[in-house]
Amino acid sequence: MADIEIYTKQWCPYCAKAKALLKSKELTYREIDITSDTDRGQEMIERSQRRTVPQIFIEDQSIGGYDDLAHLNATGDLDRLLKIETRGEISKVYDVAVIGAGPAGMSAAIYATRKNLSTIVLAFDLGGQMGTTYEIANYPGFQMVTGPDLVQQFSDHADQYGIEKLVGERVTGIELDGRCKLVRTSSGREIRASAVIIASGAFKRKLDIPGETELQGKGVVYCSTCDGPLFKDMTIAIVGGGNSGLEAAIEMDGIAEKIYLVSVGDWTGDEILQDKAAAAKRVEALKFHQPMEIHGTDKVSSLTVKNAQTGETRQLEVDGVFIEIGLFPNSDFVLDLVGTNDRGEIKVDRHSGTGVRGIFAAGDVTDNREKQIVVSAGEGARAALAAFEYLVRQV
Repeated sequence: MADIEIYTKQWCPYCAKAKALLKSKELTYREIDITSDTDRGQEMIERSQRRTVPQIFIEDQSIGGYDDLAHLNATGDLDRLLKIETRGEISKVYDVAVIGAGPAGMSAAIYATRKNLSTIVLAFDLGGQMGTTYEIANYPGFQMVTGPDLVQQFSDHADQYGIEKLVGERVTGIELDGRCKLVRTSSGREIRASAVIIASGAFKRKLDIPGETELQGKGVVYCSTCDGPLFKDMTIAIVGGGNSGLEAAIEMDGIAEKIYLVSVGDWTGDEILQDKAAAAKRVEALKFHQPMEIHGTDKVSSLTVKNAQTGETRQLEVDGVFIEIGLFPNSDFVLDLVGTNDRGEIKVDRHSGTGVRGIFAAGDVTDNREKQIVVSAGEGARAALAAFEYLVRQV
């Protein structure tokens, strides 16, 4: 068995995702909790040359964080690295294939199974965005619950029905083969089903500017809850003027020494968050400023921004750049199959139909306006019921 080490922090949702992925593959690992251990935290930084958690090592070789682990797994490279025998091809034709394991996907799988439909869930990870949310205070039945805990509740509920799950699979396309749908993944697997429910959610947007990819994990971060404490008493820039950016600024006001809150326009977040961010003592608002380039060699050293009103550029000396600019629908694998709006969201009718027979969609990947956990769960249930109705009418 390979020697696997993972540096984690309590309440880090990406740490929970990494551990869940390893457990789904029945792999054992040694966890190093650096929440309150500054020495071990410094050890992690020196070994990995990164300031983000989790950091994962296999046989003393750094493979990076959660995204790196998930990518290795989705392509099959993780199995090859660990010398795990590749899983065989699936010949069964399922009644329903659910793509995604967030609230919409898990709810759809539960409802489909309760309708006695053979169901398989294909997901890059468990929980989706829900798994990266620190506190959830508006989900019925829970006065307060963390995202990872609610993910576990969903997963445990699904496990009661014996729902088959393929975690770590990235879907690359769906093809129509008569009444059968063929779902392809980046690892080369093919899954056949009579109906498909797309509940693949959304992912965090990136700036797509020079230096972002090269310095990811070396000062460029996408989760203030996970990585914020590693920038204690440092100077940082937060890019974003919506709820995510404002929440990150408020959270980091008690951690960082100085915060530049950079937004390409005026703030668009909730008024209460705008008031709190405006009152934060360590926050300097740079509205109408466009991020141009992130600088640094082994770590972030500065961020160049351009004043959209004057055209002047300014170089901010920072230790980290937190990117909080919203979400993008994970629909690229079906853009040539179903209709989408200009944001790439899948268009659905009131019965979760996409206009393609036997293909339904639910949750944040769709053009439904309300992006809430409880709404996504309801849409997943509706999509499963619509799939059942579709299947029972087939002759």
